[in-house]
Order: sequence, then structure tokens, then C-alpha cells
Amino acid sequence: MTPEALWNRYAAIWSLNADAREPELSACLADDVTYCDPNGAIAGRAGLSAYMADFKESVPAGRFKILSVLHHNERSLAHWELCHEDETVLQTGTSFAVMSEGRFGAITGFFNPPPEQRP
Repeated sequence: MTPEALWNRYAAIWSLNADAREPELSACLADDVTYCDPNGAIAGRAGLSAYMADFKESVPAGRFKILSVLHHNERSLAHWELCHEDETVLQTGTSFAVMSEGRFGAITGFFNPPPEQRP
């Protein structure tokens, strides 16, 4: 799977229900994946799946859209938007990942401040 395809597949997982989410997590994430964003750090697919479920509950119409991907030496960077179903952009950010045997082994998400808070 190309880095772009992996990021797009991973981004789609955030909008799935639990039954559909689990096989996708296995396909995209290493068994011992770690995830970190400004809300905290998580270890393991089960923990990340629970975090995704909370996200889906709080932003039920939210969908991540990958805008661009940079990749080299088993490291990958994706710029993304979180959009409402009407395409309104709710959040933008960047995620960094270290690859592990073709899947993400560690992911760190960074959230951009809203436009009114940018310098």
C-alpha cells in the first residue's frame, strides 16, 4: 500500500462504527501502535479504537480528508482537514507517523489553531 493510500485508509477509520473499525485498524496499524495528540497519549489498537469511538460520538458527521502526504525512510507526514458532512472545515492539522512493516507504528497528531488565533 502506498503511503497516500495508507493515510487515506487510516483517515476513513475515524468515521467507522466499531465493527467496521476493527479490521481496518489491523490492516493499518502495528500491533503495538502508539498514538499521541494534544489530548494525550494512547498505547495499543484497542485504546486507539476507544478514542476513535469517543471522537465519532462527539463529531458524528466529521470526516478526515488527507490533503497531502510526504514520505521517506519509513517516516510519513500528512496534512489533513476535519470536515463536516456539508464540507465545512472544522479543524486542520498535521499528523506524523513512523512505519512498522508497512503499517503505522507510531502516530502523532498536531492540531492547527483556529484562524482567529493564528499570528
